[in-house]
Amino acid sequence: MRKMKLLYVAEVHLPGRKASSIHVMRMCKAFSEQNLKVRLLAFRSKQYSGVEHLYNYYGIDDSFEIKLLRSPGTGRLAAFYMALRAMFEVLFFRPHIAYTRSPVSSLFFSLLNRPFAFEGHVILDQSAHKWLSTFFQHFSRVNNFLGLVVISSALKKMFVEKGTPPEDIFVAHDAADAKPMDEKGELKGNFGFNAGYFGNVYKGRGVEIIVAMANKKPEIGFHIFGGIAEDLPGNPELPDNLFFYGFLPPSEVHLYRNACDLLLAPYQPEVFVSKKQAYSTSSYMSPLKIFEYMSARRAIIVSDMPVLREVLSDTSSMLVAPSDENAWVDAIDILKNDEKKREQIARNAYQKFCEEYTWGKRAESILQWLLGRLKN
Repeated sequence: MRKMKLLYVAEVHLPGRKASSIHVMRMCKAFSEQNLKVRLLAFRSKQYSGVEHLYNYYGIDDSFEIKLLRSPGTGRLAAFYMALRAMFEVLFFRPHIAYTRSPVSSLFFSLLNRPFAFEGHVILDQSAHKWLSTFFQHFSRVNNFLGLVVISSALKKMFVEKGTPPEDIFVAHDAADAKPMDEKGELKGNFGFNAGYFGNVYKGRGVEIIVAMANKKPEIGFHIFGGIAEDLPGNPELPDNLFFYGFLPPSEVHLYRNACDLLLAPYQPEVFVSKKQAYSTSSYMSPLKIFEYMSARRAIIVSDMPVLREVLSDTSSMLVAPSDENAWVDAIDILKNDEKKREQIARNAYQKFCEEYTWGKRAESILQWLLGRLKN
């Protein structure tokens, strides 16, 4: 039996440092494991040095095809160029489903009589995306539109409030892959107990909370992976037990998660995914970090926010008021001194990850939903 074909179109640059590039590569691999012939259409970054390096960089096998384009620029120019090339890719590759995170590509797909789906990670009427909202209003009403995939129930609610029928929306939280836990990276310092943060240090990520914790808990090693000290706003004075590692290739990150005793996610009431972003995603986000933490089977201390409670609970993490420095210090004290509790919440989070939040389960559930829509 011939495999069904899926074309994944993404305006990401590969290889890249953004979480979106990890998301796209993992989803293509996961879709390919659903007995699909998958082709990814994306942009080539300046760091590209061959497709074999690309698979190695993300720590995945070559189970799907990658076709990279040279970007003619940035912003709208790049989006429309990608959409035009994607349109021709649909005509010649003839996928059973075209899948994209691009509203512009979705608009172009709506002009063809081929099924397509759109995955949304933001609400499109925010300032930077208002012009895309018009596109969504059009392509979401055509007959060949299979539906909208979103990353949280909160985001689904926002789309429904803007007029999208709830039956046209499928919620699929982000995910992670299970990684070996017996290999560990080498941490700086010589501390008996270590807490790790993985991600950028953009506004709203709560790195200032980690700095405050490090100042108050000099006996604990605090490790920040993904950002550098020079990026911290306000140029704060940093304690000797706080270490920065900068960017790590995605294929190596799990080694350093394994080396930590617990993991931190101190999201603040307003969260930004880049330095240039003018809007917050805190009310509807689904951070990759959370699922990668769960996959590491390490205790997690995380900000108590409604959207994060869609995934975590008091039995699978320690939920703390986002901006309360003392509460964060108390939480790390509790887990440092209570190994049984630390292991219990780590085990509960890992079990939930295995049952619900692997990339494979995410791809399977999305595909089954889309196939059901395709038959109708």
